[in-house]
This record gives sequence, C-alpha cells and structure tokens, in this order.
Amino acid sequence: MDSPQDVGDTTANSISNQLSTTHLHRPTETPVRATTKNNTPTVSKAGTAVASTVSAAVYSGQKFMQISVSLETGPDKPILVLRRVQDSYVNVSQMLEILVLTGHFSKDQVSGFLRNEILHSTQYLPRGNPTHLASFNDFRTHAVEQIRGLWIPYDKAVSIAVRFDLYELVKKLFLVDVHDFHKLHKPESVQSAAQKRPNEEDLGEVEGSPSKKRKALTESSDSLTVRLAAENNSNYPYCLAPLSFEENNIALISEVKLKFSEIFKTDGKDSVSFTIKDIEEQFKPLFSKCEPKAGSFTSILDVSLDSSGKTALHYASTLASTNLVASFIELKICSPIRGDNKGESPLISMIQVTNAMEKGNFTEILRNWLWPNLWLFDSKHKSIFHVLTSSASNNYKSSKFYLEKILEWAVSNENKEKNLFNISTKMINAQESENGNTALHLAGELELKWFVYLFLELRADPNLPNNTGVKASDFDCVKVVAEARDKCNANPDSLSAMKNLYETLGISDDSEEYMIQLVRTGVEFLNKSMHFAEVGEMEDEQEEEKRKELSPTSEVVSSSLLSNKIFKSIQDLLSSTNEEYEKVIHSKKAEINNLNRELRDATIITANNRFFSKKIAERISSVDTMKLQMANITDKLQTFKKNQSEEGDKDDVFSSDIEVSTLVKFDADEPFIIKPIYEKLIKGEAVEATPEILEALPSSGILSARLKAYNEVNSSLQQELNNLLDYNALTAKFKKVVSFCTGVGINEVDELLDGLLEAVEGQQ
Repeated sequence: MDSPQDVGDTTANSISNQLSTTHLHRPTETPVRATTKNNTPTVSKAGTAVASTVSAAVYSGQKFMQISVSLETGPDKPILVLRRVQDSYVNVSQMLEILVLTGHFSKDQVSGFLRNEILHSTQYLPRGNPTHLASFNDFRTHAVEQIRGLWIPYDKAVSIAVRFDLYELVKKLFLVDVHDFHKLHKPESVQSAAQKRPNEEDLGEVEGSPSKKRKALTESSDSLTVRLAAENNSNYPYCLAPLSFEENNIALISEVKLKFSEIFKTDGKDSVSFTIKDIEEQFKPLFSKCEPKAGSFTSILDVSLDSSGKTALHYASTLASTNLVASFIELKICSPIRGDNKGESPLISMIQVTNAMEKGNFTEILRNWLWPNLWLFDSKHKSIFHVLTSSASNNYKSSKFYLEKILEWAVSNENKEKNLFNISTKMINAQESENGNTALHLAGELELKWFVYLFLELRADPNLPNNTGVKASDFDCVKVVAEARDKCNANPDSLSAMKNLYETLGISDDSEEYMIQLVRTGVEFLNKSMHFAEVGEMEDEQEEEKRKELSPTSEVVSSSLLSNKIFKSIQDLLSSTNEEYEKVIHSKKAEINNLNRELRDATIITANNRFFSKKIAERISSVDTMKLQMANITDKLQTFKKNQSEEGDKDDVFSSDIEVSTLVKFDADEPFIIKPIYEKLIKGEAVEATPEILEALPSSGILSARLKAYNEVNSSLQQELNNLLDYNALTAKFKKVVSFCTGVGINEVDELLDGLLEAVEGQQ
C-alpha cells in the first residue's frame, strides 16, 4: 500500500490536472475578447448586423416590443431581444446571447457575468423602499421561450449594451417609443401565439414574484454547521491548524486521500457534477470506519492532501465548485475554518485565482459557507485585506472584484452593523507580524488609490507606524487621496469636489463610484447607530423565567390567615400590573426592533439613491454646460454675420442675387492666347504649321515656362478636386471644431448637428 505522503502527492497531482484548465495555470493566456484601455470587455466588429427590424408582440398576456437581429456570422434564425411595454424592462440574457452566437463569449462566461453584475449585485435592490420589489426579474426558467431570461431596467440595459459594443445592433429597440406599440408591425407567428389565452400562472410569472426576487438579494447563511464551527473555533482569531494523524490511522487516511483523488478527477469532467447525496454515498464506507476511531468525521477526513497542508476544501474553493464546497462542509468532512501550513483559510485559496469571478458564484460561496474566514488571520497575522492588496499588483481586476463583493456582502448582510464594526475595529488596522504593515501601508506603497480611499472610509488609521516607524500617511498616494477625500467630505453636495475625487482616484466605471457611495453610507449608518446599539434589545427567555420565579408572586407562608389573604391580594395586584407592564415594554421593544431593521435595510437603498442622484446631477450639469456652449456659438455666428453685412463689397460677392455672368470679368489666360491657333481650334479646324502661325509663336523657352506653369496649375486643381470629392479630411476638421466648441466627443458630432442647427435657427 502506498504511504499517506505518496497518496497525498497523487491526489495533489490529480487536482493540479483539474486546475490546469482553469485560470490558475493560465497567467499569460490571451483572452478571446478585446479590451479597452479601461479593461472593459468589448466585442469586435466581426458580428455586425445585416438587418434588424422592430415589431410588436404579445406573450403570456403581456405586451412586448422585440427586435429581430440577423448577423453576418451567426445562425440562420434571427436573434430576438424583447423590451416590455409596461415598464421598459429589457431581456438582457437575449441581448448577451449575441456575444455567444458570434463566438466572442461562451455561455458560462455570460452566465458568470449575469450572476456577478445582476443577481448578486446590491445595485439591483429596490431604490425607494425596502419592501419594494428588486429591480430585476428572474425569468430564466419561464415556460415561454421568448420571455425566458433576466430582465433589467432600461438604463441598465443601455449601459450593458454600450459596454459590450452591442448598442448599434439593438439601437432601434432602445429608441422606439413604447406609445408606438400599436403602430408596430406584428409578425404572423407572434399573432398566432398571442391568440392563445394565457393562464394565471403565466401572468404571475411575468409580473414577478416579490418573495423570490427579494430572496435572491437578502438571502443569508442558514448553515448551522458553519455557525457552530465559527463559534467553537479554539484558535480564534486564527484558522485551525492542519491535522496530524496517528500511526494506527495511516491505512484509513490513505483511503480517504484516494477517495478525494477520485472525486476531483471526476467532478466537472464530461458534465459530471456531484451533489451532496452523491458525495455522501461515496463517503458512507469511510464514515463507518471513522466512528470507532474518532469522535467526529472531521478529525479523520479533514486531512492535508499535499505538503503545503491544503485540505480538500482548499482545493474545492480554488476550483470554485459550489457543490463540493457545500458537500464537504455540510457533511462535516472538512472544517470551514481549517488552515494550511501558512494558516491560510479556504477563502484565501479562492481569492488567489479568478475561477470564482469567472463562474459568478463567489458571493454564494462566501455568503453560505466561507464567511467565517473573513474574520481570521493567517500565521503572519495577515487579514483578508492584506492578501487582496498584495494580489492587486499582479491582478488588479480580480482583487478589485473580490474586495467589492466582500464589502457588498458585509453591508447587505443582516448583521451588517456587526460586520462593518468588526472590519473597522479589528481587521482594517491589523498589522502583519513580519513588518508591521497594515493593508493601508501596502495600498499606499503600491499606489492603489481606490483601495486607499475605501480603507480610509473603513476607518483605517494613516498615522499607525509599522515596525520601522513608517506611517501610511508618509506615502504620497495616501496624502493625495486623503486630501481629496477631506475636500469632498467638507462639501458633500459639490459636484466639482466629487469630480475632483473621482479624477484623483482614477475611477473608470460606475461600479467604482457605486462602491464609494455604498461604503460611505454604510459607515455613516454605523456611526449613527452605535450610540443606540442596545435600544430594543429583547431579553432572554430564560432570564425572564428566572426573574418570574423570584418575583413577589411566590406564596409566602404566614401564621396569620388574614395576613396571608391580604398579602395574597397585594401579590395578585402586583403580578397583574407587572405582567401588563412587561407586555407593554415587550411590544415597544418589538416596535423599536422593527424600526431598527428597516433603518438597517435602508443602508443599501440610501447608497443606491445617492449614486443615482449624483449621476442625475452630473448629467444636469453637463446639459447646462452644453446650453452655455450653444449660446456662445450663437453669439459668434451673429457677430460674424454682422461683420459681413458691414463689408458691402464682400457681401455683394457672396450675395445670391448677383448673376454668375457678372462675376466673370477677367480671363487670366487671355494674354497667353495665340490667336491664329486659338481661332482654328474654336472653329474645329485642323492646325497646320504655316509661316503665319510659326511667326506668331513665342520662343521655345517661353513656351516651356508656360507649359510648366499650366502643368503645375492643373496638378493643383486636380488635387483640390480630389479633396472636394473626398470630404474626409474636411469633415474631420469640421468635426474637430464643433467638438471643441460644444465639448462633446468627436464621434458624437454627427448626432448633434441637427439639434445644433435647429437651436441656432430658432434664435434668428
């Protein structure tokens, strides 16, 4: 039989083979999609549309507008993208299907994007009230094929279309007015489908289920196993150390490692995905063998699979396999707080690769099983923020993504106040033991301005020195960000201060702006609620029962019967009064708790509303700027016309009333005409070399000079003609001038011209 170490190597090799097809071993692989300078995914122009038509449709009793897109490189059947008439929601799943059919993305990539950006995003929480519906509809399992998919608001759909260069393909669907629904053409297939009477279930699914949609956003971990593991961590605030095995368990541990090897070799291959029941069936023989040897399965099964001390849960987390992570924890095969030889948790293994980001299940795994790892340090006292900041130098995009999702979970979780309090008091200012650096030190040294700002908002102390006496505030990056932050906090309603902050941080997309508003709002609510943390706290039932036992309702034995009766009546009166008082207090505390719960739920709502209000204010400011630029252009045009009217001669030259014939007063070629030859050519006669003609000719030198001059003039005229025929250069100059005057992008000038002309003509 192989030794346990050999078995561990075999298992590690099999897992490495499994990881070879993931991002862990593909650091230099070129992605199939193109990226812009901001690292935003874009689509090449290979899949341009050859035809797109907008029509009306009715499915399940609901009115829709749909665009049929046919592609040069794609399926023969057109792609349908629907927009709902009732609220202008757009089926984003259908829109992103264009990327799949044109080969730019796989279905898994699109599915991961939808989970990350919509299903697990706090931006889609209700904007007005916590009791309102979430701002997306999950109809991915709808019975009607045309409705199937994720539906999001109009503005979000436009943003995603622009982000992936799909706007030109589906622009007609966005520009059509919902009030023109009855004017749109209805295809015959749609008319026949509309004649089918929808049932109440279909109508209910289209209108959406509030409970289902709220569950997708406010779902919290209900795993008792995870909670007990977190509460009973004997090594807190560090992970549990790797298990060591005894000599009498060598054979059993070898069998356990072989079983893990088989699972990792099979899971995910050829569409095989194990469920919890499957894993339980495979481990049943091992469970029975573990019982007489140890008090729990975990003490035997949670063994290290390689020389670094990583357990099966570390590898399952690295692979971002939701089924394996859930199975290993719920079946108590692995502990969620077991570390490797470096003290690193399974969560650290997951955030060091991009698998969870690509699959879109990071939030799900964190929320349900690995959340206790957030509050644990490794053997060098490094927190999760140390690891994310250090990793950002190699892969900024993934580190930024994981930090965003962790903070979103912390703010949206039902224990949001406790989470933010722990982050701001225990985690963010933690100093690693080797150099004494905090996460803010690392962010300042690596010049990660966005990280620096978030850490400062989370109460990171910039004046905390490390082991060599260096403070985070000594880094120029931290100084610049702190200065911009202070100015913004001093003028919270100033758009210029906010714009200056965004420019300082180098913000390139809306997600970064939103995260700033979310963290600021969460910390603001935390600061205000900390003073009332115990208001409305309910008493423990056992305490209440104990107090009742000690209350004056207990019978007191007295020698005097009359005294006992009087005392008993007083006791009854006090007891009834006390019970009524307790009921009133209990009801008031319940009301206060409900109000506190609503207030905590309003954190994300407030952040969302602030984000959208800032965006609206920015657009209003942009419109005002364009109005001012339009007024300046109008004034310049009026001044130009006034100057032209004062110059009469020039005005006459450009007047349309002057006949063209009056402008032709001088022929520049007349002095060079040789009349004998010219008259014959005018009459169409042949020119012969007669003595009269030869005598009229100038010298050969003069003729050569004239010929050269005419050739140069002809060449210049030909070049000017070519320029007139090809307006590209002139158009580019014109667009550049208009772009400079109006402040809009040069690519948007064409769309602006009609409105600009109408505005100028309207002020004449």
